[in-house]
Amino acid sequence: MHFANEPIPLLLLIVPVFATLLGGLLALQFRRSLALLMALGAGLLLGAAFLDLLPEALSLGALVEIRSADILALVLISFLLFWSIQSGLDGLAARWGGGSGSSGRTLGKIGGGMLIFHSLRDGMAIGLSYAASHPAGYAVAVGIAAHDIGDGMNTVILTTGGDQPRLSDYLFLAADCLAPLAGGLLTVWWTFSSGSSAMLLAVASGFFLQMATSDFLPEVRQHKGLRYMLPTVLSGSALIYVANLLVDRFH
Repeated sequence: MHFANEPIPLLLLIVPVFATLLGGLLALQFRRSLALLMALGAGLLLGAAFLDLLPEALSLGALVEIRSADILALVLISFLLFWSIQSGLDGLAARWGGGSGSSGRTLGKIGGGMLIFHSLRDGMAIGLSYAASHPAGYAVAVGIAAHDIGDGMNTVILTTGGDQPRLSDYLFLAADCLAPLAGGLLTVWWTFSSGSSAMLLAVASGFFLQMATSDFLPEVRQHKGLRYMLPTVLSGSALIYVANLLVDRFH
């Protein structure tokens, strides 16, 4: 069924805004528990990629006869692309003197900018999914809202580096909060085919996987309290799984 002519319920776009804000505020409040926040963020990113975005990309691709292998190839390419970008940023950090505060914050803001762009795509994914099917729109919105808690956390973690937040860090968080709303509103005038939506979700999956495996999980592994970290990672992924189960039950 196609509902492209019906307006997107504003609530679908506002919930991710507040979810992102909640995650950011939690990260600001519990800055000293950075390791636990990173573990939870890793679980949310992995859960969103494997249990939400990737299944939706495969479903949308099947509607327009895009092979599953092609969708997965795009996930792999986007993963490697973002990994290359991260490697380049690491090289810049080494050239600028390793872990200096100014360069670290600069790199963190670049990562925060990527998260804002991703959040914009999240909002577009909600709008596009709702246009294709109301239940799919609600499911994507709930899943995105769940992992947007992690996005808010990750934005604060990246831009502050665990240090005292500055005004610019709050501005990055505000931009990340509003990005899903802006992305969803864009789809009122700017729509994509199911194939384009599938590719968008596949790229987002690759981005999430790269961030979780390259940025967060290595930090979690190095933490001394690993026995507490693994359940936290699993809890983040379980949140996405439970959110999807609830949506399936009520729709």
